[in-house]
Amino acid sequence: MRVPPRGVPRSGDPRTTEDENHETPRQRATPEVPSMPERTGRPIAPALVLTGAACVALALVLLFARAELLRTPSAGADGEPAATVSEDMRQAGEELARRQADDPRAMGAVDAPVVMVAYSDYRCPYCAAWVRRVQPELVDAYVARGLLRIEWREFPYLGEDSRLLALGAEAAAGQDAFWEYHALVYGAPQEFTGDDAALRARLEAAARELDLDPERFARDLEGADAEEAVEEDFAEGQATGISGTPAFLVNGDPVLGAQPPESFTAAVDLALRDAGRRP
Repeated sequence: MRVPPRGVPRSGDPRTTEDENHETPRQRATPEVPSMPERTGRPIAPALVLTGAACVALALVLLFARAELLRTPSAGADGEPAATVSEDMRQAGEELARRQADDPRAMGAVDAPVVMVAYSDYRCPYCAAWVRRVQPELVDAYVARGLLRIEWREFPYLGEDSRLLALGAEAAAGQDAFWEYHALVYGAPQEFTGDDAALRARLEAAARELDLDPERFARDLEGADAEEAVEEDFAEGQATGISGTPAFLVNGDPVLGAQPPESFTAAVDLALRDAGRRP
């Protein structure tokens, strides 16, 4: 199995807002859940049926709505994270964690005490900022120590290009190169733009850069498996109440936007304490 890269080179790092929250077309009141970009000539995969009961899905939607209003993990008066995540929400987060040993889109020990489920769109600049600035710190501080597992989900709500890039991620994952693709696209998002023909040509070049089988990559890019995987992720995000990216669940505790690293370390540390582990 390939060792996932720590992150993406910081050169050419575009400037974003100070706290890098993604103010997408959602409101801070009840957010509108987006729909998948329309597809051309492909059947729609069956909607994902979550393993939890309907009340669990509803609870997660309400929790994401609460987090949307707060825009930051809960903290006590002394600055330490407050114990606001109920046992039910921790259980809901565990049900969303797939913990599949052969998942090419996950990094970290399969039995890590904390699982971060990340919903992202390759066309989202704040997702790219998170990958560059926060992911490497979490990998060094927690993933490398067996304390955190990161599971990536595709949530391509920003248009047809987003969907095509998500399909490319699935095609790369089929050759055990998801994290290399992830680093390449998020490291230079300005290169993965243009009309459909130009973007497809860039994806073909990316497959060669990553030393993938280009014919298999092109075939998988158009295949039903990639389509179904992306739709499953998207349906899961919709059922959870996600309306924009990046969005994260840390053992059921939602963190929205490309918050500073401290927001994520606070959420992970709280989850570790709840799991009876020392941060």
